[in-house]
Amino acid sequence: MIDRVELLAPAGGMESLISAVKAGADAIYLGTDKFSARAKAFNFNREEVKAAVEYAHLRGVKIYVTANILLLDSEIDEAFKLVEYLNEIGVDGIIVQDMGFGITIAKSNLPIEVHASTQMAINNLYGAKTVEEFGFKRVVLARETCLEDMSSVSNNTNLDVEGFVHGALCVSFSGECLMSSMIGGRSGNRGDCAQACRKRYKIIGLDGRECESKYYLSPKDLNSLNTLDTLVENGIFSLKIEGRMKNPEYVYQVVSSYRKAIDNTLTKIDKDNVEQIFSRGFTSGLAFGEFGKDFITIEKPSNRGREIGKVLNVGRDFAEVELFDSISCGDGIEIFDKNKSFGFRAEKDYPKGVNRWSLLKKLNATAKIYRNYSEDLDRAIKENLNRDIKYRDISIEVRFKIGQHPNIKLSTDDFTVEYESEYIVEKAQKKGVSRDKIAENISKFGGTVYNLIDLKLEIDDNIFIPISEINNLRRVALENLDKKYLYDRNFEKINYTLYKPEKKNEKNLSVEVYSLEDLKKIKNFDGLKVCIPIDRFNRELEELTIKENIKLSGVFQKFQSTRELEESLKILKSTEVFGEVYLNNLSQISLLKDLSIDKVADIGLNVFNKVTISNLLEMGFTRICLSPELNKELIREIAKDYGEYIEVVSHGLLPVMTMVHCPMSVNLGCSIDSNCKACKYSKGFYLEDARGEKFLVERNSNISEIFNSHPIMLSDKIKTYMDYGIGSFKLNLREDIYKTIELYKNILNRKDFEDKTVKNNLINKYGNITYGHYNRGVLNG
Repeated sequence: MIDRVELLAPAGGMESLISAVKAGADAIYLGTDKFSARAKAFNFNREEVKAAVEYAHLRGVKIYVTANILLLDSEIDEAFKLVEYLNEIGVDGIIVQDMGFGITIAKSNLPIEVHASTQMAINNLYGAKTVEEFGFKRVVLARETCLEDMSSVSNNTNLDVEGFVHGALCVSFSGECLMSSMIGGRSGNRGDCAQACRKRYKIIGLDGRECESKYYLSPKDLNSLNTLDTLVENGIFSLKIEGRMKNPEYVYQVVSSYRKAIDNTLTKIDKDNVEQIFSRGFTSGLAFGEFGKDFITIEKPSNRGREIGKVLNVGRDFAEVELFDSISCGDGIEIFDKNKSFGFRAEKDYPKGVNRWSLLKKLNATAKIYRNYSEDLDRAIKENLNRDIKYRDISIEVRFKIGQHPNIKLSTDDFTVEYESEYIVEKAQKKGVSRDKIAENISKFGGTVYNLIDLKLEIDDNIFIPISEINNLRRVALENLDKKYLYDRNFEKINYTLYKPEKKNEKNLSVEVYSLEDLKKIKNFDGLKVCIPIDRFNRELEELTIKENIKLSGVFQKFQSTRELEESLKILKSTEVFGEVYLNNLSQISLLKDLSIDKVADIGLNVFNKVTISNLLEMGFTRICLSPELNKELIREIAKDYGEYIEVVSHGLLPVMTMVHCPMSVNLGCSIDSNCKACKYSKGFYLEDARGEKFLVERNSNISEIFNSHPIMLSDKIKTYMDYGIGSFKLNLREDIYKTIELYKNILNRKDFEDKTVKNNLINKYGNITYGHYNRGVLNG
């Protein structure tokens, strides 16, 4: 048996919540109808959340509510009011993505816990330390977190450590995916991901060679039934199951199987049923080194269930098939044949072994047979859900004395309540109420959570008390006992003020380049800050920086382990040429808190509102790069208070996915990532979608980045931003470096300058340019 863990289950509705509780969950996470990262799940309104809390708390189960999206300034006060309500009704924790939102709740006097969502992209010790210093009580680790860092977070912080153990995986580092947003305006950071990772793509090399279209970005489902002990040994306390979009039957089957795994009663049948209820194929996850085809399902991005057979021979109008398991009438069957599949509903039972089927479609002898729906499993789950389960043992003492008020005492392991009614017990004029009749009525616990284990009756002989009075005595006492478990809290308000430093920033143009060769293309460094990724810094760069008196800014990566982060810090400290650093992950806040260097919040920190800006400025940040998902109107409102402190990414390819996975690894047959440096594809290749849009992919330091198909170019929008009071802009440069810098310098100096060379060259190379979200913003923004 695994000790001291929490089994955390999803609920996309009340039916799923009940399923999870009956299956043995210790805690449930759910979303409200506002501010949830699963906007298309059922979700709960306020009254439904209250009912969920009451149902769960009576059964000893905690409730955590998700508010795990980035919040607009127009929403933030409403979001705080929601938290005030959730706190008042007894919700145990709030799961957040938005940094300023979470910090403000944690600073308040509310007893509700603040949990850092996996959307906050925390995968190492320093990220955990950052949110611990914010006042958070729990961290939901990124799915990319290695075992060493899990253990380090657990051993070196006081946080509860939560990790996903089962369900769908994001291929991108959570919170750092803009692909859905940039393609169609549906933002994962706003709870509306269109799942671009589940689409087909063609791979095209830089040399133009093509690989066939497959689901290169679609991960298998995580399954930790065989690795649960290792995860717990490395510090995972809360075992989280993904699935707020799944049905109640799925929730019951998966949760009950993990309950058995924790209790050491798991069987092979349980494992098979987990695969049967929903599976894209299973992976143990990135923490266990899964890579390439071990991690990705290239044939199909949706449920395939269990493989139950194969085609042996094919005749003119029949197929001879071997079934590894019997098929029941009503089962959903799907046959995979090379790159195509077709399905049907079984109209009769088929026994295990060799069967002869009439063919509806042409098949090859290599085809595999899957069952994606099991009638028998569905029936068994529904039967289990209909069982009446008792969750708390209760002892009762009853005292009925003539001339006295009837008295009842209820005791559980947690509480004792005693109740005495106004009625006076009388001596019976004829036949009194029997002990058996009293015991029968006192013992009626149908529809409650209590299991009677002991009943003591202290009753005078030949008494009279109405049966209705006995029932009322029991009912009121049970209501009083229930209230002990339903701890409403006093209403408390969340207050905050926006911080604004006295120091003003001058206008600023920052240029990010990625190599020494590109740095040499900048001919005039006046009025320019040059950004370079810290992991690409070397002595030649240092020498050129000193020689040219360049104002150099180091850029941290979005994803690094604790060891890698500490190596980056060593590089930063090894030289004096860096005047400032760009931070792309929360981990870098605690890593650099004692280092005297100017800090800039880059787009990896997902800054969406004034409250987050206020908190970052209070921490000592000098400039804040706004999220590229904000449109001009939202930016204008922010600029009214913070124009001189914000920076806008205005030019270049925008990273839309950051991930451990390499799409090309599927074709190359890579099972580990140790050969990435030597691989020619690390320099780049393209993913082409069904519309013919090409997305550049590059791999560096064993991390892949996918870039938007068209570069952002806001040269003709800069003056509008300047009129808003914004003075800082950032360019990500790969081509036409000198001409692009001169173009933007002239614009910032408000000179009349028209040179379409840069724009035309970008269009020739990438097919077009884009304004990003300048006009439209995200669709629910």
